Amino acid sequence: MGLALAGRAAGLLWISVLLVSSATSSALDFSNKVHDGLDRAGRKSILQSGTPSDLTSSSGRSMKGREYKIDLSNLERILGVKLNQENSGGEILRKSRADTAGSAGILGTLSEQGLVYVKEVLVNEILAEVTPLDIPDIITRVNSPIGRVDTMITQIVLSGATVHYSDIELGQTGITIYAAGIKASLVMDWRYQYTATYVPFPVQDGGRAEVEVTGMQAGATFSMSETNGTLTLHVEECGTYIENLEITLHGGASWLYQWRVFVYAFDAQIRTSVETQITKQMTTGAEQLDNWLLHLPRRVPIDDTSAIDVTVVHDPLLSPTFLSVGAKGEFVSLVSPKPYPEPDTELPAGLFCDQSVKMLTIALSDYVLNSAGFVYYDSGFLQWDVDELPGKKYLNTASWKYIIPQLYKKYPNEDMVLNFAVSAPPKVVLSRDGISSVTSADMTIKVKDATTLEQTPVACISLAISMDAIADLDEGNITAQATLNDLTVSLKWSDVGNFPVYLVQATVRTIVKDVVVPLLNLNLRRGFPLPVVAGVTLQNSDLRYEDGYIMVCTDIHYKGGFFHLKKLGEQSGTSKLVLDQ
Repeated sequence: MGLALAGRAAGLLWISVLLVSSATSSALDFSNKVHDGLDRAGRKSILQSGTPSDLTSSSGRSMKGREYKIDLSNLERILGVKLNQENSGGEILRKSRADTAGSAGILGTLSEQGLVYVKEVLVNEILAEVTPLDIPDIITRVNSPIGRVDTMITQIVLSGATVHYSDIELGQTGITIYAAGIKASLVMDWRYQYTATYVPFPVQDGGRAEVEVTGMQAGATFSMSETNGTLTLHVEECGTYIENLEITLHGGASWLYQWRVFVYAFDAQIRTSVETQITKQMTTGAEQLDNWLLHLPRRVPIDDTSAIDVTVVHDPLLSPTFLSVGAKGEFVSLVSPKPYPEPDTELPAGLFCDQSVKMLTIALSDYVLNSAGFVYYDSGFLQWDVDELPGKKYLNTASWKYIIPQLYKKYPNEDMVLNFAVSAPPKVVLSRDGISSVTSADMTIKVKDATTLEQTPVACISLAISMDAIADLDEGNITAQATLNDLTVSLKWSDVGNFPVYLVQATVRTIVKDVVVPLLNLNLRRGFPLPVVAGVTLQNSDLRYEDGYIMVCTDIHYKGGFFHLKKLGEQSGTSKLVLDQ
């Protein structure tokens, strides 16, 4: 034992010199190889910034760097953006291309509060799912005239990461999300072996090590664009920088190796490996998220008759204070698809409810509702047979003998069926006063034979109907309830002779109000879903009417399940992003 310790002590000076002299160059060589590979993929690999000098909050909420006197000059230079700027209002920084896929019927806009919340969710999810993170083993060999040193750092695991500051910026280059003041812990096995011709036996030792990482910064800049009706995500810049490492060795003669000159050899290699692996993880995760976006459905089924076309129609609109994404929003038929005219006007970007502090605003133009009316009219669903009423009132010719005497005379005491059929697609108008609709319909009076139950049409009355409606939200669905406003009638044709049609107006109005409108409301109460990502629910929602569109102003809550990270391929020490729909 004494001879072994003497050999370690005698060779320690030479080992330290070899390790320290080669540590920087070997770490840089390793880093450059990995970074060159990332650069060939079109991404910058190292993101550096000064250490935050006054980080006092660990709440996870976004706190502007200027409040903490954080030096972001290096970060700005590498990402090519100006960070922590005072918001300049709603000026659009990135606009749609000229070759857009049409006008948006639905426009979703994240406010500054919404962007902060999305950032917090992303940061927390990434921290929770990426850690613990396996770092590839570090193995180096240094040859020199005085001997050879082999070092191995294995079983490297990063865990316990906390973020003291994070933020999100929207600019000309895209969306930048970054975090600073990150603390993390690493554990690992270390081992070295020194061999030389004049040393009769190898000098070797090993043990465990603990590493405290402080002042780490990580960030990425993404660009988003519309491609073939969906959003694509591209990483423009991505990287990680570690300011400080504190290494504590355990096992073996660790008390001897704890000299700063010896620990420095491990420092450079660990720093480079961790920075590179985290950067690769962020890049891989972004690529998987882009793939998930690519496979999002372009249509959301409503029922067996229709679906909503939610294809993205233009590049996202970016501003320092909001992000807007437009979707087609057209109802399409699953039975017999037919083209529907494009909307007359474009929804304006940056729609908010009276400077609302709500996170998300979803605007729906009247184009969405009118396309729904067209689909259901064309599919033959806007018609109803009324053959049951309380007390059979109005469903026997005896009830009409003073209104249409010739009907009773020709078909005395016969049961009747009233068929209501919309004769043209309804026209929905959205205004600051609410929702109104006008439509035309035909009410066909049919007499039912008591023996054969055969129905014989005897007269048809044209109806001009106007209704008002109130919209509501029910678990993410837009619902409505209609009330009859006005109704006028005219005789379209009759097999029982002409009759003064104004005499039937009161009766028809009662039937429409008490029977047809409630039948319509059964469908309106089911509503249709807002295009919200799975795993996200709406909270504290309000509705506001405007001329030509309706706005849903709401907070959002992430309940999980949108995506999760699973570590696959543990032998290779890599991680893969697995996304759930």
